[in-house]
Amino acid sequence: MKREDIAYYYQPIVSAVTGKIRALEALMHVEMSMLKSPEDVLRLAKEEKCLHDLERITFFCAAEGYCRLRANGKVRGDELLFVNSIASEYMTDEECREFRQRYLDIRSQLVLEITEQELLSKEALERKTSKGFLGAVALDDYGSGYNSEKSLLALSPKYIKVDMAIIRDIDTDPDKQQIVVNIVNYAHQRGMYIVAEGIETPAELEKVLELGVDLLQGYYLARPAAVPGEINSEAIKIIKNRSREV
Repeated sequence: MKREDIAYYYQPIVSAVTGKIRALEALMHVEMSMLKSPEDVLRLAKEEKCLHDLERITFFCAAEGYCRLRANGKVRGDELLFVNSIASEYMTDEECREFRQRYLDIRSQLVLEITEQELLSKEALERKTSKGFLGAVALDDYGSGYNSEKSLLALSPKYIKVDMAIIRDIDTDPDKQQIVVNIVNYAHQRGMYIVAEGIETPAELEKVLELGVDLLQGYYLARPAAVPGEINSEAIKIIKNRSREV
């Protein structure tokens, strides 16, 4: 972290209507023998009391990587950019000013993604959303913790990402289907959008499309990569067939 030697891969988030890439999520890519995952990095950063540094590095590096991809013609340039944020942390006023100056042209494309499993800090949330360097807020991992509704009310997000534990085998589980139906109805009445994350099979894709989600993410569509790849052609076919049926 002192060297800011942290890489980010980008995973497409796809429209449930057109099958086109609507957004990219910046995901920390860990290639260290002692640290196997972003969760390991987060845990260690917490132990070493450097969560603030991780928050700052995440925003700057994720935005810089996206801008580099755009400059090299590897992405369209109009995608939303979902960036994971630590709920209890926020950048200083000086860091926010620097970020705005460097990435002014993508500010409206930024989506601050907060996991519901983290302890929400009202002060941190207010400072993040009042600094004017992001376009929207997303609630990540919805349904994975005990405070789903509380987090939803506190954040009032534009995007709700349904946890992959709910999406897993949703095609054969009526209870999971009902959870998604309920949150889709809640969200659509309030102008919010539902992202089904962690889609890994064609059956899961078909079911979440049937349930009315707005955006799609998962290995079945596309894996995270330093340079985002094409969407699985079979997945696009399923999406377009469903759109024609509707």
